[in-house]
Amino acid sequence: MPISCFISIKNLTICLQYQLFFSVIGEMKKTNYFFRVILFIVMVTNIILLSCQKDKIYTKSDAKLYFSEEIITFDTIFTTIGSITKILKVSNPYKSTVKTDISLVGGAMSSFSINVDGISGRSFRDVEIHAGDSIFIFIKVNLAPNGENNPMLIADTLTFFTNGNRQNVELLACGEDANFIVPDNVLKDQDGNVIMNYKIIADEGDNITWTKTKPYVIYGYAIINSNAKLTVEAGTQIYLHKQGGLWVYPEGCIHVNGTKDEPVVFQGDERKLANEYDFAQWDRIWICEGNNDNIINYAEIKNAFIGIQAEILERNMGNKLILTNTDIRCSQAYGFLGRGYSVDAYNNVISNCGNYCVSLVQGGNYNFINNTIYNQFSSSQRTTPAVYFSNVYYPSVTSSGIASDFKCHFINNIVYGRSEKELNLFSVSITNFELYVDNCLIKTDKDILDKVTVHSNVLLNQDPKVQDISKYNFALQNDSPCKGKGKKMPQVTEDKTGNIRNDPPSIGAYE
Repeated sequence: MPISCFISIKNLTICLQYQLFFSVIGEMKKTNYFFRVILFIVMVTNIILLSCQKDKIYTKSDAKLYFSEEIITFDTIFTTIGSITKILKVSNPYKSTVKTDISLVGGAMSSFSINVDGISGRSFRDVEIHAGDSIFIFIKVNLAPNGENNPMLIADTLTFFTNGNRQNVELLACGEDANFIVPDNVLKDQDGNVIMNYKIIADEGDNITWTKTKPYVIYGYAIINSNAKLTVEAGTQIYLHKQGGLWVYPEGCIHVNGTKDEPVVFQGDERKLANEYDFAQWDRIWICEGNNDNIINYAEIKNAFIGIQAEILERNMGNKLILTNTDIRCSQAYGFLGRGYSVDAYNNVISNCGNYCVSLVQGGNYNFINNTIYNQFSSSQRTTPAVYFSNVYYPSVTSSGIASDFKCHFINNIVYGRSEKELNLFSVSITNFELYVDNCLIKTDKDILDKVTVHSNVLLNQDPKVQDISKYNFALQNDSPCKGKGKKMPQVTEDKTGNIRNDPPSIGAYE
């Protein structure tokens, strides 16, 4: 807000100096009335000129303000009840005045309100911060009384545009009683660019347990450090903010112990579940190598960029991921991405991903048994198959490939979707590639199947006839060709719902 022609502290000081000077001269020149009048006029003129004089404006494009906080967080906020007021100090480090535009990205729809130097609003233009000075912004948040439709995490961004340069301060409020995980550290690359904001939730030697008592809200990345373990009990609800994720760092470990009746749920904090195809509400569950097996049983993983990424970053340490009875759906890039890892995957449903439902690349050792992999997106919406196997991985289109030995037993699985080729593979001869496909229903070209190392009893290009795709009910209809066409496997004695497997069993996650 521009200010002109006012008596500032600086000018008031000048005024007092003139007053003192005037009193001294006055004593000396009491007999000279004309002299005193002239001196008074000079003094008043100087005060007005100094008062109206504006500081020099800093106009360089590198202008950056300093903030007392990068993230402003509020604890549990209940509907219709306002929050406490948080204060953000914004400082100008330059020797000239800076002008900045301040606004809430959410605008009139934002649950947050701000007060900038005594004026309330959601957008301010040309806010002046004098040289070496600061302003204070007062921030509050209110929720609409719409019950459970409130998001778990209320978020907005306070933006500052200074000479074309944008800076952000994140505003976060927890809309329910929850465990609120906010990053307290930053990982940067060699050029100083931010890779991720993170918080270590289980440090070396820790054995942490999350319970269903309160939901967990993750902003940024929650990290399970080396030699640490996170156990997640049945029924736990985990909400992740945009670009947030869970990282099992090398030598870390996670056990997700859901049940049929109380699965562990990983989903975006925005609760846009009316639109199931709202991809990339959060980033991924990222699992790396270690000495202990990672276990995920009866989980629901929804609306991520990548549902699960399991990979070896440096060296194989002998552990594996045991993934069972889990739903992964509506991931933007991959439902499950394996890179050089060891995985046992039984009774899982992986469906409706923007690209691959399952991609196993750069080698690894995999056992996929009795899974239903179904991608309803048509070839006009994606150019990738539902399932892809390779012993090589290309980090980018211009980089050379990274290859390693690949071995996969792919048994009793459904691979189906709306594209003509829902399974594809690619291998290079510099490393081994072994793919064994038994008793599966697969939609693909016959020439692709002929490239498989060994295959037998494959139902090629038949409709699996599941119950209701629109409701993610992939149980088999009574006349499904998958009924009783599987191979008995000692690892899988029950189906995803706990029903005993027949002999011979059905193909897919459901008996």
